[in-house]
Amino acid sequence: MVGVCFWVSYMVLLFSSFTYAKTKCGKGCRCLDTFIDCASKGLITVPQNIPKWAAHLEMNRNKLTVIEPLTFHDFEQLKILKLKRNQINTLKDGAFYGLKKIEKLLLDNNYITVITKGWLYGLESLKELSLSHNHISQINDDAWEFCDTLAALDISFNNLDSIKEDTFKNLASLQKLNLNSNNIMAIKDTAFSHLPKLKSLYLNNNQIYWTIEDGSGVFQGLDELTRFHLMENNITSINSNAFLGLKNVTYINLANNNITSVQNNAFYKVPALKQLLINSTSLLCDRNLKWFLEWLSLKNITLQASCGYPDWLRGMLISNISASNLTWDELPKPRLIEEPALEIMALKGKNVTLNCKAVSSSTSNMTFLWRKDNEELINPNVKVMSRTYPDGKSVETSSVLNLFSVDNSHAGKYQCVVSNSYGTTYSVKSLISVLVYPTFLKTPKNVQVQAGETAKLECAATGEPPPEVAWHKDGGNDFPAATERRMHVLPADDVFFIVNVSPSDAGVYSCTAHNAAGIATADAKLEVLQKPHVIKGPEDRELAAGEPIVLQCMVQGVPKPTITWFKDNEPLVATERHFIIAENQVIVIVDSFHNDSGIYECHLNNSLGQEIGRSRIIIKPSVLDTSNILGIIIIAVVCCAVITSLIWVAIIYQTHRSSCPKEPTPIHPTELPESTDCASERSSCKDSGTAAPGRIMIGLMVKLARWRKRLHKQLRTVFRQYNLIKRYKDARYFQLYC
Repeated sequence: MVGVCFWVSYMVLLFSSFTYAKTKCGKGCRCLDTFIDCASKGLITVPQNIPKWAAHLEMNRNKLTVIEPLTFHDFEQLKILKLKRNQINTLKDGAFYGLKKIEKLLLDNNYITVITKGWLYGLESLKELSLSHNHISQINDDAWEFCDTLAALDISFNNLDSIKEDTFKNLASLQKLNLNSNNIMAIKDTAFSHLPKLKSLYLNNNQIYWTIEDGSGVFQGLDELTRFHLMENNITSINSNAFLGLKNVTYINLANNNITSVQNNAFYKVPALKQLLINSTSLLCDRNLKWFLEWLSLKNITLQASCGYPDWLRGMLISNISASNLTWDELPKPRLIEEPALEIMALKGKNVTLNCKAVSSSTSNMTFLWRKDNEELINPNVKVMSRTYPDGKSVETSSVLNLFSVDNSHAGKYQCVVSNSYGTTYSVKSLISVLVYPTFLKTPKNVQVQAGETAKLECAATGEPPPEVAWHKDGGNDFPAATERRMHVLPADDVFFIVNVSPSDAGVYSCTAHNAAGIATADAKLEVLQKPHVIKGPEDRELAAGEPIVLQCMVQGVPKPTITWFKDNEPLVATERHFIIAENQVIVIVDSFHNDSGIYECHLNNSLGQEIGRSRIIIKPSVLDTSNILGIIIIAVVCCAVITSLIWVAIIYQTHRSSCPKEPTPIHPTELPESTDCASERSSCKDSGTAAPGRIMIGLMVKLARWRKRLHKQLRTVFRQYNLIKRYKDARYFQLYC
């Protein structure tokens, strides 16, 4: 009886607790400890009365369309939230805010189109996020800002067509990434650099064949990756650098790809590889495949891959082929003989042409396509030409890509891809840079500042690529302000400052904008304004009369000061004795005499002020000046001439007296015939005696006239010498000054 009562009581309590729990879980939901099951209830909103202590909430297979902000803000204990197979198309910002302990969020099979950081806000503890079978076509660059603890991410079966540089930014803890069954065709070179701890990568059923065929190295940075899935990606060849950087990968799945060739040493870059899956039936079994057979044997790896060419090896598993049988040396796969230039600089608005030419020993049709930044160009302007060699064994085909009136949208890396039934060949990537000549947004203007103030010069330029802006002074790089640490440049404001400006800063400043297109230059003049200042002024002097007076007034100032000379407060002007030279900075006075004594002043004036230089000049009388010397010379010459004349008069007079005898000489009779003229001779003698003084005077007058003439000539010579001496002295003073 007691037992029956016990079981009845137990059943009543159990029913009561079940009814209470059902009521507390909310309408239509079931509770089991911290597990709340609201699946398949036809809910269109999240019930308000769900227990806040729930740790596991399942709301799969309902009709939810929108998750409003703060819907789960009180669910601080919730760790697992399942919202699969609803009709969710909108996740508002802060939709999951408040889930402080959330670890797993499942949103599969909904209609979500974009991943943003807004609806992921507050999920700092999230470790697993599943978004498979949605319509996601975009992942914002900053989407994962609040999910740095995420370890597993599933975005399979969506509409992603590319992976950008920052698509997975902030996912440094991610270990598993599933991108299967998207439409991914482009992966940027550094896209996986944000995933250093990734161990498993699933890229099955996409269109990323080019990453393996081109060997662009996009998988570098995945240092801890161990498993790599690449099934069904239309891969036809494996580049030697396809797996560059995957040093820890042990498993690679390349099944269901129509691989025709494997380049030399392609798998030597994966030293830890233990399992390789390739099931292609189209391998080109020529001599280039020898290394692959040797590597498979070394690694003890068996492939279910068979030859497609040549015909006599078709269908044979490569594991059953001896390397000695690989002797076929034809080149049916396209081989490039002309590729685009590695780098092309194009001015904006100009046309650009890219050429690509390939040859093949097969008659199989070669097809070309052009790619830009790892994405296929849609409807490019291409011209294709083909010809067969005279021997009929090879076909040459070329493709020309024309880019008209290029602009910034044309910049990027271009690549030519040529393929036929035997394989695909990729050209080098040609980098096209669209250049725009530098033009100035801000042009420096002439500046006038007073010494000690701050000078400001502005300069900004634009162009493609953005130009580098630099400053030069007077055509060089000698900046006194820089060496004295008075120069400051603010790149953000495009301003160039010189503080505490000094006269040495004055000059022409050139702003140069330089990029690959060219150089543009703009000049501005910096004038440092100064009050007039005497550098070397006139000095007090005492001079002997006749000496030249030289006064200097070397000045400095901006604007250039005017100089005016005064003597005793009276303006000085140029005369035959006063010479004002060197832009009025020097005055020279020749043949000085006592009236030149006085106060000499140079007055400096400009728009900022004035200054006066002053000098006292004293002229002392000369003991023996030039005029006295001339008088002495003249007197000496005259005296010499007079004395010489007197001496000559005396000599002549004495000569004439001695020529006539005092007494008649007796005549011998034998000499009588010869002295018949004695009377006349005596008469002559007598006459000469009486006429001698007159003749002497006449001769003296003639002599004096000659002496006077000679004296005049000597005086003229003396005057000429004096003038030469005078001019020489003046010139010497000027020369000494200069």
